[in-house]
Amino acid sequence: MFAQPKLTICVPSRNRQRYFQETIRSLLVNMRTDVEYIFADNSDDVSIMNGFMEEIAGDPRVKYLPSVGRVLSMVENWDRCVEMATGEFICMIGDDDHVDVNVVDLIARTQAQHSSVDVFVWNRLSYNWPDNRAKRCNVTIPLKTEVHKIPRSALYREFFSWKGEAGTPNMAFGFYHGAVSMQVMNKIKARFGGKYCEYPTVDFDNVCKVLVTAEHFFYSERPFSVLGACVESNSAKIGQVVDAKERHALFMSEVGRNIDDDPHMKTFPFPSSLGLAACIAQTQNWFLTTYGYKPIPGWETNFAKACGISCGMMDDFAAYEAVAEGYRAVFSRWKGGKYLPDFVPVDYIPVSDAKLFSGVTNDSLVIDEDIGGVQTPAELYQLVEQLIAPQHELTFKSQERFRAA
Repeated sequence: MFAQPKLTICVPSRNRQRYFQETIRSLLVNMRTDVEYIFADNSDDVSIMNGFMEEIAGDPRVKYLPSVGRVLSMVENWDRCVEMATGEFICMIGDDDHVDVNVVDLIARTQAQHSSVDVFVWNRLSYNWPDNRAKRCNVTIPLKTEVHKIPRSALYREFFSWKGEAGTPNMAFGFYHGAVSMQVMNKIKARFGGKYCEYPTVDFDNVCKVLVTAEHFFYSERPFSVLGACVESNSAKIGQVVDAKERHALFMSEVGRNIDDDPHMKTFPFPSSLGLAACIAQTQNWFLTTYGYKPIPGWETNFAKACGISCGMMDDFAAYEAVAEGYRAVFSRWKGGKYLPDFVPVDYIPVSDAKLFSGVTNDSLVIDEDIGGVQTPAELYQLVEQLIAPQHELTFKSQERFRAA
C-alpha cells in the first residue's frame, strides 16, 4: 500500500447483500494499491456479510465496518465511512453501482496540470439490473472527451437556481459518484454541525456543502462510473406509488423523525413523498435556512417547471396522476399559489407507447442495456470502455458556460 491512498471508495449498504457482494468483487479485481476501500454493512442479518468478508480480510486495501447492534440511519452509516477514510480523495457509491478505480490516474493528471484540485466529478452511465426490467431501457454513452475546470460561482448558481429544463437541478457536484478531497471534507465537518454527513438526503446534503466550501472543481465528460438500479433500490421505486406510504414510514423510522415535520418545512410544504425533485429541494431549503444562505432569485419558477418534468418519471398513469395532484395541491397554497401556473406536468407517455431508440444523437451513443447479455454494472462498464476514448486522450478545458450531463 502507498503511504496515503490517492482515493478512498466507500460503499455503504443495507439489506442488499447479493448486490453488495457483487459490487465488492468487481472493485477488488483491480489490483492497484493506491486505492482504499471501505465497505459498511448495515443489514439486519449480520452473518451474511460477515461471512463473505472473511475471505477478503487479508486484503490490506479493505476496511470492513460490520452491522452494529441497531439499525443505523443512512446519515450514520455514511458518516462512519468518511470517518475511517485515509485517502487524499473520497468517493461514495451505492451497493448496486460501479466505479472505475483507474479514475485515480486522471485525478493525478489533473493535479499535475493545475495547482489545486478540490473536487473531481465525472459523467455516469445508468443501468438496470436484470431483476429490475419491467420495460426495456437503453443506456446513453457520452462520447465527448474534455475535462473542464468550472468556477464555483457557476456551479452554485446552476444547482440552486434549478435552471436547465430538467427534473433535477444541474451541476450536482459532490462525493456521490465523484471525488472530493479530504481537506474539503474536513472543512465541512468543522463548519457544518461537526459531522461529515448531516441531512437524511445525504448525497445532496454533501453537494450543498461542497459548493460553498471547495474552490477548484473539475468535470470529465467521459464516464467513469455506473449508477445501478436493482429491484430493491430506491431509484427503482421512484416511479412507483405502490407501498409508497410504507416505504416513506420505514425511511422516517430509520432517520428517527419525520423530516417533513422539521421546522424549516413550515415555509416549504413539499413532502419528500412527492419524489426526487421534492427531496432535493427540501435538502436545499434545509441547508439555506439552517446556515443562512440566500436563495437564488427566480429559483421558484424553475423548480415548479422541474416538478412538472419529474411527473413524467412515474411508471404508470395512476402514479403520474397521484404525484401531479400532490404537487398541484402544494403549489396552490405555497406562497399564495404564485407559482402554480409554472407547474405544468409533462404529458404522460405509456411504457407501451415509448420508442426505444438506439444510435448516435447529441454527441452520445445510445445502446440497449441488455447488449451483449451484460448482467452487472461492472460488465456494462467493461463493454462501454471498448467504445469510448481511453482516458489518456482526454483534453483539458477551462470555461464557465458549460452544462454537465
